[in-house]
Amino acid sequence: MKPGKVVGCNRVAGGCEFRCENAVASVTFAGKGVVRVRAAPGEGFEPDFSWAVVRNEPSGGTFSVERTRERVVLKAREVSVAVEMKPFHVSFYGPGGTLLNSDAEGGGVSWSGRKIRCRKEMPADERYFGFGEKAFHLDRRGKRMVNWNTDAALHTWNSDPLYQSIPFFIGVGRGRAYGIFFDNSWKSFFDMGASSRRYYTFGAEGGEMNYYFIHAPGAKEILERYTWLTGRMPLPPLWALGYHQSRYSYKDEGSVRRVAARMRALGFPCDVIHLDIHYMDDFRVFTWHPERFPRPEKLLTELRAGGFRVVTIVDPGVKRDTGYRVFREGLESGYFLKKRDGTLFYGYVWPGETAFPDFSRADVRRWWGEQHRELTGRGVAGIWNDMNEPSENIKPHARRVSTRRVVHYDGGRYTPHAKNRNVYGLQECRATREGLLRLRPDERPFVLTRAGYAGIQRYAAAWTGDNSSTFRHLRLSIPMLLNMGLSGAPFVGADIGGFTGNCSPELYARWVQLGAFYPFCRTHTAILSRPQEPWSFGRRVAGIARKYISLRYRLLPYIYTLFREAAWTGTPVLRALFMEFPWDEACVGIEDELMVGSSILLAPVLKRGARRRRVYLPAGADWVDFETLERRAGGVTITADAPLHRMPIFVRAGAIIPTQAHVRCADEITMNPLVVEVYPAAFNAAGGGRSVFTLYEDDGATMKYEEGVFCTTAMECRRRRGGVRFTLHRRKGVYHPGARVCELVFRGVDKPLEVRLNGEPLEEETGGADGAGEGRWWYEREGKVLRAAFTDRGERVDVDAGFRG
Repeated sequence: MKPGKVVGCNRVAGGCEFRCENAVASVTFAGKGVVRVRAAPGEGFEPDFSWAVVRNEPSGGTFSVERTRERVVLKAREVSVAVEMKPFHVSFYGPGGTLLNSDAEGGGVSWSGRKIRCRKEMPADERYFGFGEKAFHLDRRGKRMVNWNTDAALHTWNSDPLYQSIPFFIGVGRGRAYGIFFDNSWKSFFDMGASSRRYYTFGAEGGEMNYYFIHAPGAKEILERYTWLTGRMPLPPLWALGYHQSRYSYKDEGSVRRVAARMRALGFPCDVIHLDIHYMDDFRVFTWHPERFPRPEKLLTELRAGGFRVVTIVDPGVKRDTGYRVFREGLESGYFLKKRDGTLFYGYVWPGETAFPDFSRADVRRWWGEQHRELTGRGVAGIWNDMNEPSENIKPHARRVSTRRVVHYDGGRYTPHAKNRNVYGLQECRATREGLLRLRPDERPFVLTRAGYAGIQRYAAAWTGDNSSTFRHLRLSIPMLLNMGLSGAPFVGADIGGFTGNCSPELYARWVQLGAFYPFCRTHTAILSRPQEPWSFGRRVAGIARKYISLRYRLLPYIYTLFREAAWTGTPVLRALFMEFPWDEACVGIEDELMVGSSILLAPVLKRGARRRRVYLPAGADWVDFETLERRAGGVTITADAPLHRMPIFVRAGAIIPTQAHVRCADEITMNPLVVEVYPAAFNAAGGGRSVFTLYEDDGATMKYEEGVFCTTAMECRRRRGGVRFTLHRRKGVYHPGARVCELVFRGVDKPLEVRLNGEPLEEETGGADGAGEGRWWYEREGKVLRAAFTDRGERVDVDAGFRG
């Protein structure tokens, strides 16, 4: 069934409502460049509610409505919508009248019983990105994907569905870009040309046709508007951006202490140790095993003194045991999921028979959040939400468990599990984060999740679940994480080394080189696999791991600023090349390279035995080899040397990258000295050769940044004829890092005739960099590196280096 002809049109808040022969529909402006389309059979819509959308009021922006007998056109500055009347048919246009997207010929929306779908025209030059967590290539054109949160153990390329469902994508074609967010929590699908070369289709097994069309000039701006709609990632605590070490499982206090001690003895920076399910008493959540972890508070206090935080796993399944307080409270209060007949639903997970909290209820979420007091009171720093799709049966070969008759409170409507499954993990993470904020209101929570839905970025970081120790999974992590970022979830990672199987020394070396740049950086492995601590593969691989994990810590000022950008705008930390170089068509299909912010290009080695690899350097920039400092023009493919100890990394010419000295953990970070790496762009008489970066700083731990307690420092480098000027602008904001040494490091420049600080000449240090004091400069001929040191007191500083000619 289709809506049929439009028989009436009324103006409503933000747009128009249409009465059709068989349905009701509406088109409203939800925000700048954001249009909401709803359609439902019959004469009325369902109650308007979303777990994902945080801004659901129609926009108060200016728009006009033009009506004829054939169509209604709603016009706004960023996007216009034409609604054909015979039959109901929607098309979207850009500011210049360019067609952006259109329903298929004959109408887009249709129903078959309870099932709904929408069919769209699919231009030959359009490519599709996003769709959340999917084990496909970066471009999802030609794929059919299902959204149904699933415990996808042993998944591999093209496995679908996986753990998370984010029904949002970005369409990119020549001269146009748009996003579509299908806000429907039922089991849904996207068929992006798998069934037709002319159309793509999306739909669900129930609920309304309810989608948001988002238009902006490019992918970054579309993400900004999508995350305006669904919320953005809060800033994590700085320690959560360090290196995490995990295993299923470190089974007792002794094993945890040995890992921590060896990390420090061998010089590996590390901030976090994770405890998997064996820390619990018979897998009862919010308990400690009385023999394996008899003194958890003492253990965690001593680890904390050594610079380690502990993150504990928490599953949603509660062991069926009337002698167990958490189960008894949930049972007596009616907090667990039930079937339609009122009987309790039980699954079968690690503790045996388990009940599941109904996180669609606010009182249950608050109760669940309060349970974390047993963990935080002992010193646990963060929570790892696993098995929360939910995984309801770990022994399907032996037991039959069905959720078909399970109902959720869902605002008093008691709707089926099929409507609520995809948001179950989202609401568990909400309960966890809100609980941690109540228990420790002055500390930023850290929550890690396996399952989620659109908007999960508001509550938790995510990892890609049970991957495997293969080069194929190493390669797969790139399109998976890039598309998670393109789906509004920037704080993501994959288990370094792989979760299942035995990682080889070569694979671990290659994986840690890339994984050191994952936003969430953790080594994790399964119970029967070989050890995967970074020293487990011999001295050579340990040295490689130490080098790249240490590099991550050195780059934390840059990385933390990227997290701030993600929190403020939705722009991910890891970026597909086409996001940064939309003018370069060659970048659209590249999925074995990636950007860290706008300045650092990674070309990881993804094949066993490879010691060289081809690298495309995007057009529109020059590129500097991170290790050799060799400069190359963009728009070309090169062959880069990649011995086992080296992953090719290139820095965009013009980059300004703030760094810091070596530290063992986040507690030692002082950013004194602040080391600013500068890669000056080539002089361009037409006005080029200028670059900027704005460093973000706060206390890295509390929620005060939400009250404006932070500061920013704009940095600018300008290449001029005969010289280069670096300006550290006056610090802005109420957070005060204090006076500190700032060391400028210019990479790839000739030796200057002189260096001036605010117009006054600096003294050259001729004895080398070691022991050189502030107010001096020195030059390293090998590598063509110029260094200058001065005191940064938050005021403007200009450093000029003059060259011959």
